[in-house]
Amino acid sequence: MPTSPTLELRRYSRLKNLRERAERQGAALQFWARTASLAVISCFFSLISRWDASLLFVLAGLVLFQLVGLIQFLLVRRRTGPWWIGYLVGTLDIILLTILLVTPNPFSAEVVPAAMQLREGSFKFLLIFVCLGALTLSTRLALYLGALAALTWAIGVGWVIFHPGTVIPATNLYSLPMTERLRLYLNPNFVDTFAQATNVLVVLIIGAIMALVVSRSRRLSEDYVKAERARANLARHFSPNVVDQLATDDEPFGPVRRQNIAVLFADIVGFTHYSEDHPAEAVFELLRQFHRRMEQVIFRPPRHRR
Repeated sequence: MPTSPTLELRRYSRLKNLRERAERQGAALQFWARTASLAVISCFFSLISRWDASLLFVLAGLVLFQLVGLIQFLLVRRRTGPWWIGYLVGTLDIILLTILLVTPNPFSAEVVPAAMQLREGSFKFLLIFVCLGALTLSTRLALYLGALAALTWAIGVGWVIFHPGTVIPATNLYSLPMTERLRLYLNPNFVDTFAQATNVLVVLIIGAIMALVVSRSRRLSEDYVKAERARANLARHFSPNVVDQLATDDEPFGPVRRQNIAVLFADIVGFTHYSEDHPAEAVFELLRQFHRRMEQVIFRPPRHRR
């Protein structure tokens, strides 16, 4: 018989295979969620924006993101991609999106200061890619994408701050009089460092929350697998009625008690000769049929017994 460590290794191997399969399915789900998100964003910008070279540049960027996701999906589906392909694609997504959000559109007819790029509210699109990483059911990937998004956005904001002509408050913005704050907000070169620091903090928190959600989902799946395995083991020795009762009770066997019971001893006539003349498969099938019939009779409600 296999030793306990061997059984534990086999159990760990099965759980590992289940996790890997779940992560592959999650990568496929991530691709379709990514496709739907990019399609919605494309339609939204197409409806609210003027059709010109600037819009085509934005749509081309969305197509590029979709192609990157498609390559990842094909590699994962064929199981030819290395384990780090999700990290590579996530890194490309976050870095490219940050560059597109922070730097001015090269085909825009309007020239605006670099600080104005941070006021468009486009930072929220980074959160979409952070949340998409959680669909892979990889806790480490969710944490990595959250940390990477915070880092790249901080670098992008720093690039804008050190841009020539950028204005930042010399003191706490909210300690200034309202007139001074309004004057700063009306300055197109002004960067609200407090708001940008809040953005970095928010993406870190969201990344951590996504990682916790993924971790909890993995634990629940493992608990479900263990429960089903225990249920299958019980089903080998008990009837479905008893298995259901044992599975639902917090204390399956309850306190020690005394009660009257009935014990049935049954013998199959000619079973010895039957087992000698038939293969083991036929013998076990006969026993299973016998047990099924006996089980139906024993657990049949009293009013239906004859």
